[in-house]
Amino acid sequence: MKISLRVLTNSVFALLILLPNSLQAANHPTEILLWPNGVPGASGTSDEDKPAIYPYLPDDVKNTGAVIVIFPGGGFLTRATDHEGVLVAQWLKSRGIAAFIVRYRIRPIASMTESLQDSHRAVQVVRTHAARFHISPERIGVIGFSAGAELAAIVGLKPIDGKPAASDPVERASSRAHFMILAYGSPNPSALGTTDDAASPAPAPAFLFCTAEDTGHLTGMINLYARLRQSNVPVEAHFFVNGEHGVGLAQGDPVLGEWPDLMFNWIRAGGFLAEKTRVGLRGIARLDGEPLPRGAVVLTPLDSPEAPSVVGYVFNTGPTLGQFAVPQGQGPTPGRYRIEIRQYAVRWASSSRDPFFRSMTQKSRNGTLTEAERQEWMDFVRKRDLSPTIDDQRVFRRKHPKDGQDMTIEIQPDRENEIAVEVFSR
Repeated sequence: MKISLRVLTNSVFALLILLPNSLQAANHPTEILLWPNGVPGASGTSDEDKPAIYPYLPDDVKNTGAVIVIFPGGGFLTRATDHEGVLVAQWLKSRGIAAFIVRYRIRPIASMTESLQDSHRAVQVVRTHAARFHISPERIGVIGFSAGAELAAIVGLKPIDGKPAASDPVERASSRAHFMILAYGSPNPSALGTTDDAASPAPAPAFLFCTAEDTGHLTGMINLYARLRQSNVPVEAHFFVNGEHGVGLAQGDPVLGEWPDLMFNWIRAGGFLAEKTRVGLRGIARLDGEPLPRGAVVLTPLDSPEAPSVVGYVFNTGPTLGQFAVPQGQGPTPGRYRIEIRQYAVRWASSSRDPFFRSMTQKSRNGTLTEAERQEWMDFVRKRDLSPTIDDQRVFRRKHPKDGQDMTIEIQPDRENEIAVEVFSR
């Protein structure tokens, strides 16, 4: 039997054309119009004149209640809805975070002002319908890429207040985001005014990602980072050496592909995946009957994987040896935790606890240190034993090595928890 090469080629060509479209139609979620009763300032009736969001909702068993609104980039001339939209939404959805891709208006159909209007409206719509989507209206984040990062940043830094008397229920909701994630993009400072304006809501905590190779966007992100730090806004930044502009999540890249996991760790550590309120924690860590010289107390959640892990470091810089403290904003949520002690040194004496060192360093700073005192200081240092005291870190998860179970603790709500953790090496 003979098969015409032309027929076969045409059939394969038709399949290559039709198959992606059919898959898209099958998997593409139904849009939710931001203005179902008419878009203010619309100049046409196409889909591009009708801003919308596309919901990607996690299964009930995975749902953390957290949500992130996604703004793909594209220089306000297009939208990179696939690699900066769908792939991001699916990644978040698989981790229990509801995601909504925003179809904001672009040039020349709309101006930057109208693109931003769509962005605020998208967060308002999500918040208004939180019960419908099974999400928390108090754990809404935004993520933006390139031009989309400009929109996400302005939403995170300068949200609009809800209007309680508005007839439109969406307008009654605030566009406030509880956290923002910006990938290789930041707004023009003139679009923000000042971040410390007392009349404005506090800027949202931020996570920033860019590369040094993307010089056109790195400078703005560095400036934004400094600006947020000056305003005491919690911010974390990861600026990689190599990488072109527009890499998205960089899935499969052994270096840049690490940034989404860093972002997820930041989201979880920030408490944005957990519904419960965080509490402060303080305590004492002891090893073999003595205060832990230097190390950490690590709490890992057992009942709620979305709860933040917590680390209390023992530096021994204060008056009480073995002490650690974690403020409420970084503390655990109520529930059961596995607890472990990690020892980083066998012998450690912090210079900040020694009156002699404090006196000498203070005199050195203010220029009053005499030559005799300098010699005394040098002699003191030469007599100290600063040789290594440990081969590697030591991890203790059980009070005694032969105990059958790891140590656990129950964190109580509505108060600062005080604990004493004691382990034995033998």
